[in-house]
Amino acid sequence: MVNAASREPQLGIGNLEVHSFCGSSSISSFSSTYPLKLVSPPCRPTSQAALAFMMSYGGGLVAGDRVELTVTVQRKARLALLTQGSTKVYKTPSRSIRSRQDLTVRLDDGAALVLLPDPLQPFKDSAHEQCQIFHVRPSSSVLVLDWVSAGRAARGEEWQFFECKTRNDIWALPDTDSGFKEKLLIRDSLVLKDASACSHFRDEMDDLGIFGTLIIRGPMFHALGDFFIAEFSRLPRIGPNGQRVEEDGLHSDGSVKAWTAARIRGSVVVKFGAQEVDAARHWLRDMLMKEGTVAKEFGIKSLLCLQ
Repeated sequence: MVNAASREPQLGIGNLEVHSFCGSSSISSFSSTYPLKLVSPPCRPTSQAALAFMMSYGGGLVAGDRVELTVTVQRKARLALLTQGSTKVYKTPSRSIRSRQDLTVRLDDGAALVLLPDPLQPFKDSAHEQCQIFHVRPSSSVLVLDWVSAGRAARGEEWQFFECKTRNDIWALPDTDSGFKEKLLIRDSLVLKDASACSHFRDEMDDLGIFGTLIIRGPMFHALGDFFIAEFSRLPRIGPNGQRVEEDGLHSDGSVKAWTAARIRGSVVVKFGAQEVDAARHWLRDMLMKEGTVAKEFGIKSLLCLQ
């Protein structure tokens, strides 16, 4: 097995393309170079969605590594893009040397993507940057999970990395017939940076062990977005007298410490935090299974990272 923490930094490039034929989706082409590895298990001819896993040799990224993955989901095709275990981010010899992951996705008319990776796990004294860009049509759908854990909690390394930046952009593709130009719809960024030697941002994380964002967009996921909004609206509120106001049919799950959901420019953006990674997994899985769209349209295997 490759020891990722001891190897030289590398540039990994990957390409993945999915097409639809007679109502089923399959991968028409894919390639990857070290340290990125793409794996696609055999799928049945009747599979509604193609399934692919993103992995790195040794299970993680060393300082200076860069991964660039380009994904195209053709008209009416569906793809579930997952990982196998948390992506570890190893210690850097210098704050200025970071690992980086770039994902660029194009979704054609009626195409759909579920991106449900395991959380990033930045080690102590690591630095990492991630950028994910999605180009969509009005009829395409996307579900994106982006989450970062505190690190190796068992070794007392909660939130002790130098820096972790993640960014998710959703762009509307241009329409040459109408003259509509490409337009930025959503830009969601997370910046965790240890800017001072005297204090540490872990002191401001309010005992969270994981923090994440779920972006829900497109006609296939309208019901899922409505579900999260409805569940959030039934959380306890603080009344004028400072007392918690309970509502009939209230949904409350103690597995997450806090969460919120809001409609933003045609999407639903969910933010959540939990003390334990497993608590966040269970909460997300319960919510997605209760609503049912993901399992129905992409198969139960698309939820592997939440088991």
